[in-house]
Amino acid sequence: MRVPLSMALGATLMMTGLATSSMAVTPDGPASPGPSAGQSQTKTRQVEDVSVTAKISLPPGSQVQGSIVGTLSITHNGTSAAMKSGSMTMVDPDDRFLQGAQFVASGTTNAWTSTVPLSADAKSGIYAASVNAVVAVTTSDGVVDVPIRTTDPVMVPFRAQRNIPMIWISPSSAPAGSTISVSGAANIKSLGTGEYMPATEQEVKLYFDPTGDAPEALRATLTTDSRGFFTSRHKPGGSGKWRAEMPMTDAGARAVWTINSSERERTTTLRQGSVSATQNGYTAGDHLMTHDVVVGLAPVQRRVDVGSLGFTIGGKSGWVSAESRRGEGSFPDGYRVQREITHGGVGTSAVTFTFNPTLPAGIYDIGIRDAMKACSAPDWAANDAASGASNCTHDVLVEDSTVTTIVVKRASTTTVTASSTSLPDPGTITLSGGVRKVQLVSGGGAQEKPAPNTPVELYFDPAGTAAAVYKKTVTTGSNGTYSTSVSTSTSGRWIAKYPGTSLQASSRASVAVTVG
Repeated sequence: MRVPLSMALGATLMMTGLATSSMAVTPDGPASPGPSAGQSQTKTRQVEDVSVTAKISLPPGSQVQGSIVGTLSITHNGTSAAMKSGSMTMVDPDDRFLQGAQFVASGTTNAWTSTVPLSADAKSGIYAASVNAVVAVTTSDGVVDVPIRTTDPVMVPFRAQRNIPMIWISPSSAPAGSTISVSGAANIKSLGTGEYMPATEQEVKLYFDPTGDAPEALRATLTTDSRGFFTSRHKPGGSGKWRAEMPMTDAGARAVWTINSSERERTTTLRQGSVSATQNGYTAGDHLMTHDVVVGLAPVQRRVDVGSLGFTIGGKSGWVSAESRRGEGSFPDGYRVQREITHGGVGTSAVTFTFNPTLPAGIYDIGIRDAMKACSAPDWAANDAASGASNCTHDVLVEDSTVTTIVVKRASTTTVTASSTSLPDPGTITLSGGVRKVQLVSGGGAQEKPAPNTPVELYFDPAGTAAAVYKKTVTTGSNGTYSTSVSTSTSGRWIAKYPGTSLQASSRASVAVTVG
């Protein structure tokens, strides 16, 4: 009869012969379900002053490979002890009887081992362990044979070793607000052969621990597919550490992997888009992330991050292009540039474009051509990431001239001053200022010049938590300046804002005024 799981770590011995004996089964790691390691049940019988305590120790369930080695150790009140005969036996989760080899010396005094071979298709789960041995104990009065036998099998869980040896963030760095991929592959080690295979239909919990004081939070609960792959899309909301975990189960050991991602600050509108393609039954894709450009007289560099979608890898050749939708100045037919993709790791690529004020302003189409690799089930020849990616060999050409867009605008500058910044009582003040814009000039090049006939919106933002309130719009004169009177009854800030256009960036300035 098998003992219940609540006794998974303990067993009693049948007493025979002229001895007192007891036994405890103690795995070297947690054995859930069941009590903690070291718990035992004993029965004592005193005969002829010979006392023996026996313990069988078993390896952690996740370290089993091809066989299970049990170590029988004893303490006794004799002068020495020797193994006469005996072995360990088991019944596996399929109710198959497993006969262990005869106990042999372990190299440690009063300890012997018995090896129980496992079949190639041995399953993870609960094994029923039993011991039947005879130990000869030498005393001052002679040799006493002590039978050591379990009355009931001991239920011990043996779990498969599971790993997440391959995980990546795609891309590992992106502009604030971007959507990134967290992908990984998991494997599982056979109890019977020790070989690795994809860990299919396994639960994976994905956590994110943001940099700073905010706590780690569960972001997704995933299930590996038939290849052992998992992938999930997220907006991190900042830099931090990702943790992928397969929690311990009755059949499998716990597995954990961590990896960092970073988020870069941005001040303009985020732009992102995805593209994918399918060839010969395999699908691959990219996700592009960047943000708008405001260019003054100095050139501005803008990075476009490229992250692989799902379990695919960017190829060794490809480019990202930027093409204006309008012509202007020295580029009446528009402007197009492409840059070769720089690969910075698995699933992480980027290009950098340089924009200057003489290029056409407006919308640019951002396209890509990427010779990618799609992945079939990994060949876990070894427990490492390289073997996990060994079958990422299926060619898929991903190409699209407009995956996303960016808007390029030339910069502007707005100023505002007040005729008085401190009033004893409510009254009237004069707000003055001007607008200047970066503009193309005849003959080529660009300059920052005063902007005549340009609208300027005026807002008042009262001190405290109340929102700013629109007051009126004025227009700059021929020299690009404005001046207007406003009534001021409370303390706060006056804000002058040039709203911008599709080709010119907005700008603003403010001045604080105190009343009373």
